[in-house]
Amino acid sequence: MNLERQAGIRDFCKRNNRTIDTLDNKRLHNIIVDEKFKILFCYIPKVACTQWKTVMASLDGTETKLWIHDARNFKFLGDYAKDEIDRMLKTYFKFVFVREPFERLLSAYLDKFNSGDPAFHQNYGREIIIKYRPGGSPEHRNITFDEYLNYVLNIGKGYWNEHWQTYDKLCQPCGIQYDFIGKFENLEQEARYVLEMSGISRKYNVSFPAVKPSTTSSKVPFYYSQISKERLYGVLQLFGNDAEMFRYDLPKSLQDILDLYLKNPSL
Repeated sequence: MNLERQAGIRDFCKRNNRTIDTLDNKRLHNIIVDEKFKILFCYIPKVACTQWKTVMASLDGTETKLWIHDARNFKFLGDYAKDEIDRMLKTYFKFVFVREPFERLLSAYLDKFNSGDPAFHQNYGREIIIKYRPGGSPEHRNITFDEYLNYVLNIGKGYWNEHWQTYDKLCQPCGIQYDFIGKFENLEQEARYVLEMSGISRKYNVSFPAVKPSTTSSKVPFYYSQISKERLYGVLQLFGNDAEMFRYDLPKSLQDILDLYLKNPSL
């Protein structure tokens, strides 16, 4: 299973002329370092990020009093000198967990905009309304999925929040050879395997926190069917590499929408 995932990444990187030399040391701030257990974990928001951070924060034997997403809880690979980074990449156990990319994109919207998160509305929602809703009030916390996608598709070289940044940019799988690539869809079993494989469960009484079953996948058809053909094509193009790299087939619901567009070009 893991060998197949690693092979899939190597195949993608080879076909796209991406090698380990493409590693960008300036983009290593999503990789948490644990020097005691010699572990590097690349966290991806909306992929059991809270649970994994809880595990990583507990490895020093103390309970943090800070919010679990507070950066002060962790050391990050990007904070180290280049020679230390190279040493850790060669000798530490490296792992990452991913999720079906289009489902994760929707999950970020539901969590940060559909729920009316005040911080995200202040930092992003107001800008989205100003740019993509002519005459709309920036105070309204009712960003639509289409407006959110329009914003993401037009960030370009601007600032990408990690909740909708691509896996490629967050974790650089062509530049970092991960020892284990886990999938959210099989989280319970694979998280347990990582704790054993990394030596954590053998040396320390740590278990993976309970995860509330996600209902996002069942909402994919409803939300993606509301966006335009052009918007859907843009999303598929932007996040297609993540899907291809980690060998995710296009969700059937999205394929059905594409088939409908192909049969009815005027839609």
